[in-house]
Formats: sequence, C-alpha cells, structure tokens
Amino acid sequence: MKKKLLCLLAAFSAALAVASAENASMESVCKGLMEHPVTTGEFVQLKKSAAISRQLRSSGNFLFSPDGVIWDTKKPFSSSLVVTRTSLVQTAPDGSKTILDGSKNQTFANVAETISSLFSGNKKSLEDNFSVNFLSNASSWKMQLVPKDKTVAMTLSTILLNGRCSSEEGTILDSMMITEQNGDSVSYTFRNQEYKDTLSDAEKSYFAEK
Repeated sequence: MKKKLLCLLAAFSAALAVASAENASMESVCKGLMEHPVTTGEFVQLKKSAAISRQLRSSGNFLFSPDGVIWDTKKPFSSSLVVTRTSLVQTAPDGSKTILDGSKNQTFANVAETISSLFSGNKKSLEDNFSVNFLSNASSWKMQLVPKDKTVAMTLSTILLNGRCSSEEGTILDSMMITEQNGDSVSYTFRNQEYKDTLSDAEKSYFAEK
C-alpha cells in the first residue's frame, strides 16, 4: 500500500510537466496543463533507502493525461502502473494484475482529487492541499510541495520539482524527487517529452473500468 501511495504521489506531481510562459510562474505551470492535455516521454527512476547504502534504478515510458497516468517500466523488467481517479492498476512482469480501489481510502481520495485539479489547472486546489514554495528565473524554475493533509504527511515529506524554460515548448519538467518521512527517496528524470490533444484508442483502454 505504501509503495502504491508513493507511485500515486509521483503520478500527480509529475502532472506539472508543462507550462506556457517565458518566465515561469506557478500560474503558468497550471495554465500549461490545460494547453497540453496529453504528455508522453521517457523516465529514469532512482530509489534510495535511508537504511541501506543501495540505489535501485529503473526506466521506461510515461503518459500524463486528464484521465490518469501510466508508468510503463521497461528495465530492469517490464511492468506497468496505471493511475486513475478511482483506482491503481499494477501489472507485474508475469502479467498478473493488482487493483486498488480508492473509494474507501481517504488518503487515496485526497490525492486523486489533487491529480484532477492539476490537470484542470486548478491552482487553488493545489494550494489547499500543499504548502507551496515556488522559485524561478528566466531559464529555470523550482517547486517544493509539502502536504497539508496529516494522513498523507505521515508518509510523504516533500515533493521537489525542477524544470527549465524553453521558448519553443514553454516550461519543461526535467526532474522530480519525492522524499518520505523515514528518509527514503525516489527521484525521476524526464526526457523526450511530446504533447498531443487526445488519447489514442489503445491508451484510452488503459483507463477503462477494470
């Protein structure tokens, strides 16, 4: 459950991938979400444990959309995580699926509502759920999110987003780090982002009711 919650947190945080202003602001980040409804690209994930000196690396493709988020891991083995407003669907390397229903989980409900707010460009909802520290200049931006919800805060310490400003694409998310209260962390590096207005039929099938 803890691992899936962190993946979900990563999913909605990673939704902040695009903004549309020459000099980034929190408002421009939220506005950009509406201008690029579907974002795809590649990710590299690094997990670190505070208890042991070990780092786990994985990589694959991601998709962010108003319907949900897909983490499609390719290495070191194939697996996927599909996040919707109501559920988490984890597919293991052997093809078996695990489905988590969020309707009876208050933490999941809170996080899922935030995902929806991000994709709709709802800055107010983001500020209602997180204490936000935003910094930017002409070439880069940084956003730190600290959860206000006590239940979420028991697991999550901070989400740190770093990006750069592009005159051609707006503002791009380059990296994200999620830190837990116990000191463990997971970081993502994003690259080769592409944008489109709608999901393909195949992509829509991932978000169909399971």
